[in-house]
Amino acid sequence: MNLLRFAYDNLTRRPARTTLTMTAISLGIAAIVALTAIAWGFEASWQKANDARGTDLIVTRLASENTMPSPFIAEKVRPALVNLPHVRQVVGLLSEMLTVSYDAPPMFVFGWEFNSYLWEHLQLLEGRWPESRNEPVIVIGTLAAELLHKKTGDMIEIEGVEMPVVGIFQSSALVENGALILTLQLVQQITDKTGKVNVLNLQLDSSASDSDIANIKQQVRDTLPGYTAITSGELVSQNAVVRISKAMSNATILIASLVGALVVFNTMLMSISERTREIGLLLALGWHPRTVIKLIVSESAMLTFAGGIIGIILGVLLTRGLEHIELMRGKIDAVFSFPFLLGVLALSIVLGIFGGLYPAIKAARTRPSQALRQE
Repeated sequence: MNLLRFAYDNLTRRPARTTLTMTAISLGIAAIVALTAIAWGFEASWQKANDARGTDLIVTRLASENTMPSPFIAEKVRPALVNLPHVRQVVGLLSEMLTVSYDAPPMFVFGWEFNSYLWEHLQLLEGRWPESRNEPVIVIGTLAAELLHKKTGDMIEIEGVEMPVVGIFQSSALVENGALILTLQLVQQITDKTGKVNVLNLQLDSSASDSDIANIKQQVRDTLPGYTAITSGELVSQNAVVRISKAMSNATILIASLVGALVVFNTMLMSISERTREIGLLLALGWHPRTVIKLIVSESAMLTFAGGIIGIILGVLLTRGLEHIELMRGKIDAVFSFPFLLGVLALSIVLGIFGGLYPAIKAARTRPSQALRQE
């Protein structure tokens, strides 16, 4: 009989145990898939937003690792930046997470300098842009409009200030589609942070090389103690929420791997204990111990392979479901890739092999004469 077929038949002979083991494996794999995809998606969404704006370097406080970098007085820093070589524009940005409706989750509110390059990548679908830096109006992303049930002409209250929606835009980044954008001066006024920004965005001219960018970074560190110039990717990777989500993802992978291996180990150990006579008979009939090892390891690998497939499907469905929950919409943009999912499946198979290895070796060392005497 084909070895894999024999292994499959052994698993189906004990459907309850096989199902429970596969369920445990699949839940662990689903957790790995979901948390990792969410962590990667959060980072990718912010990265996409920063890249789409055309910002080359971001100046912020040193070691500012909150969801939003700590605010600082822009004019204390801007004069030193505008005279740096290759710098075309220095543009302030202030971001806050605010409640704008009693029946909607907190949303990102961005304050961008009026008529700066930050607005250029957005596609205006209806309405218009603010016409002056002090005009009390709001433009909102398509997702924000859907979540808030707002259209152009409707009013939105932010921190006690009611303003009309004058435009609806679309962005390539989910985080911006779910946001409200005002001029920087308005957000500073509403949040009582006059003159403050989270970051200063530097747009460089096209002639700036990698060495020029490195020199600008060094000049910022030398001339502005307590501040740093970093790329958007560096800013995102230093973000506390990104770090926490990655740490949670890594911890989940470790815990799920250990639990999965132990579950397989326990299942296969119980299985060979119940099949002592069967294994002894196979050895008595001339099976080589290596063949017995292959049989047991094949069974454990089959278990985790099936559990891995189910877990990947569950993880993807779970994540997509979370993306459509009202509280999470606009905040989760999970990233899945075929290599990642293939790697997760490979991990599940490796867990099966390692989890079943000791029970397989133990089974191969069974003495046929003793095994056949057992009831």
